[in-house]
Amino acid sequence: MTTTRPTFLDGAILAAADLGSLETIGRDRDARHARNLHTPGVCAGMALEKKDAKTADGRDYVDVTLGLGYAVDGTGRELVVANEVQLSPDRFFDDNPNPPLESGETFSVWHPVFVRGFDQPLAGSPAQGQCANGPGRGGVEELVEVEFGRPGDPDRDQPLPAPDAGPGSGAWRVLVGFVRYDPGIRRFTAVGSTADGVTVSRAGAAASLVAGAGRVELRTRSTADAGVPVVLLDSVPAASLTFGTHDGTGGVAPLLSVDASGNVTASGTLRGLQTVGSLRVLSGTASDGTVLPLPDGVDQAAVDSGALVVSVVVSPHLPTPRATTFFVPRTCEVDADRRVSATGGWVDLAANTVTDEAASCDFLVLVSVAEATP
Repeated sequence: MTTTRPTFLDGAILAAADLGSLETIGRDRDARHARNLHTPGVCAGMALEKKDAKTADGRDYVDVTLGLGYAVDGTGRELVVANEVQLSPDRFFDDNPNPPLESGETFSVWHPVFVRGFDQPLAGSPAQGQCANGPGRGGVEELVEVEFGRPGDPDRDQPLPAPDAGPGSGAWRVLVGFVRYDPGIRRFTAVGSTADGVTVSRAGAAASLVAGAGRVELRTRSTADAGVPVVLLDSVPAASLTFGTHDGTGGVAPLLSVDASGNVTASGTLRGLQTVGSLRVLSGTASDGTVLPLPDGVDQAAVDSGALVVSVVVSPHLPTPRATTFFVPRTCEVDADRRVSATGGWVDLAANTVTDEAASCDFLVLVSVAEATP
């Protein structure tokens, strides 16, 4: 099936359907663009906001409101909330008459809150010369309704329209948050944006290519406030890839950058897997009983698996001599768990005595990658 658009000829008589098709064509085209080049979700606002309250007998609950906002569903339909919507506990009970409760609690597990959009025709206004509603100007109101789902609903697949279709009829639901409900008082008790590993999804771009005029910027917020993470792909003055944060004045503080030659510059510590031939080193002083740490970025699991080899060198750390005594090391070693055993004693020649005590040692930890077995 193919899409069509109307054409008009001079002198032709236009019917209402001819003019209405112009609006339908544009709306359907926008919907196809939205669902094929963007991912569904919340674009702006639409946050669940709570207000603490108490019942007449002093039990805590919250009134929940859906804030103003804009979203796009998976069919490409726009969802606009122009006025705050008070969430109805009674509607929740109608949708979930027996909600599962948290173990040992009086309130329910997290339940998802959705919005969906649908069309509602408006009554036509009288045509000129008529005194009753009839043929004349009409309209369609694009409404948004709040629905309460059950645990697991956010993970369910929702059907897509045919490739040539416009926006859906309102069956597609967009997740805006989660609520807990207390059946005993028939009120909400909490709101959230994440539950059971699912987070309210934000609308995004579904594209394999993002191109710009010499510079492409990707950041987590629409405004470049201080501290907002940013990824820059730039060609001026030379090709570079930078990860950093905005400084709030238009600049970017680089945390990690790669230049056109592949050179990496990092302001922090590089962590990750080592390559064959590389060596990581850590040195210091440790007292008796201490477990020697691994160099920064070395994973203990990789050591346990045999992928990394740890070598340790220790030597006695001699304390400052005293007026009439001197320190003699007795043990200075580490076991398989890198636990230090360091002891010694102070020898007093005049009194012919030895006073034992725990000691310290200087250590050097070297970590290398095990050679592959042929």
